[in-house]
Amino acid sequence: MAPPPTSRRLTLGLILIGALCSASVAARFAPADNHLLACGAAAPAVLPDGRRFVPDSGCASTRLRSSSPSLSSAAPPGSPPPPSPLHASARVFSCRASYDLSVRRRGHHILRLHFYPFAPALAASRFHVGAAGLLLLHNFTASSPVVKEFILPVDSDVLVLTFVPDSGSTAFVNAIELVSAPEELVGDIGTFVTSGGAAQIHGLSSQVFETLYRINVAGRKVTPFNGTLWRTWVNDEKFLVDTDSANYRVWSFSGRIAYPKGSRQMTREVAPDNVYNTARSVKPGANVTWGFPVPAGSRYLVRMHFCDIASKALYELYFNIYVNGDLAVKDFDLSSVTGFLAYPYYIDFVVDVKDEGILKLAIGGLKKSLSDEVSGILNALEIMRMNKTSGGMDGDFPIDLDMEYVVGKGIGEFARSLLCGFIFAGLFVALVMRVLRLRTELRNNGAAWSWRPMDSSEGKLARAYQLVPSKTDY
Repeated sequence: MAPPPTSRRLTLGLILIGALCSASVAARFAPADNHLLACGAAAPAVLPDGRRFVPDSGCASTRLRSSSPSLSSAAPPGSPPPPSPLHASARVFSCRASYDLSVRRRGHHILRLHFYPFAPALAASRFHVGAAGLLLLHNFTASSPVVKEFILPVDSDVLVLTFVPDSGSTAFVNAIELVSAPEELVGDIGTFVTSGGAAQIHGLSSQVFETLYRINVAGRKVTPFNGTLWRTWVNDEKFLVDTDSANYRVWSFSGRIAYPKGSRQMTREVAPDNVYNTARSVKPGANVTWGFPVPAGSRYLVRMHFCDIASKALYELYFNIYVNGDLAVKDFDLSSVTGFLAYPYYIDFVVDVKDEGILKLAIGGLKKSLSDEVSGILNALEIMRMNKTSGGMDGDFPIDLDMEYVVGKGIGEFARSLLCGFIFAGLFVALVMRVLRLRTELRNNGAAWSWRPMDSSEGKLARAYQLVPSKTDY
């Protein structure tokens, strides 16, 4: 008996959904390098997004080096449950130590370091962290839970991640992620913005970036579970400054975000659909401004994401973009660079923040826009701190990150001890051979070794070795 039409349609629908899900999973970015380490853990930790972090002590692609044993620490009994399985344990170092992480594909990698001080001793730790010879964290303390993320170029087959405790202190880490980044994530060209104007700048792909903010404008929080590259994007509302709510409008889009086919610049790995589906627009003649506290005296990469989900037709929006109060782009026409609606696009700006310690970003609506309600739009933004020098994010400091010195010193001392042992053994063997040879010669000549008291009236030793003849049978 044939199944009813409704059952057949339901079956076909389930098959289609399964095929779409399989295609989605298959299309998801698969990094060549994917180190996920649960430091100090005795068993793997599985996160809600499906990723599996393995214990750092038994990972075949990772080697932990230290001049003295490191300790694995677990949260004390009776303490509140950690917010993540990664926070239930930690690796604690009392001296300089490093992880050697094998690299299959050279290029840019995303490095995330998880710190969750579940004990007072961990919260009091002060230490330095370096990777590939560059100092990432200097005099770092983690008094509260934090994840430090860096994007860095890797040009070797092994990335050495080093932890150096400050004098009299310890270092610790709860989890480590080292993931290959897609090529399109980091560009080489940006727009350098100063009070004197904006100009093109090259060489961004050789820099190291520390992620400070990922903002989903007018949208909900995006987590590693529903985003790409396992990133977190937070809502922008608490960062709005000097902005009247009457000057902007919030947009939500339920349609399909159209990514350029075959594009090597714009993919879902650059930013997920979730952040392009929402936006905050500005009215003509008004401004919308965001302010972000940042460390002063540093250079920043600001990536602003745009996707026109508000217009009914092309060429309706015209607006200005301001970076730290300076005009970065004048009369920006999003349609002229995308050619489509609901088409994502981003611009990388580079700016120096000197003494003020706050970075302000703004969009200003222009009255030449065709709409009376919408003139400019912003969907998402990212702020990353750039390394000050080739030696560190905060500059050059006399912190020795070279683990080869520690290992080489130990090997050198062992080699010297081994050499001395060989020399001593060689001299002992030579002495024994000499004695045996002399004894044989004496035996052949009718003499042998024996003990005999010896008068030492002249102040010599009362007992000494004396060679005396002995009867020998031939």
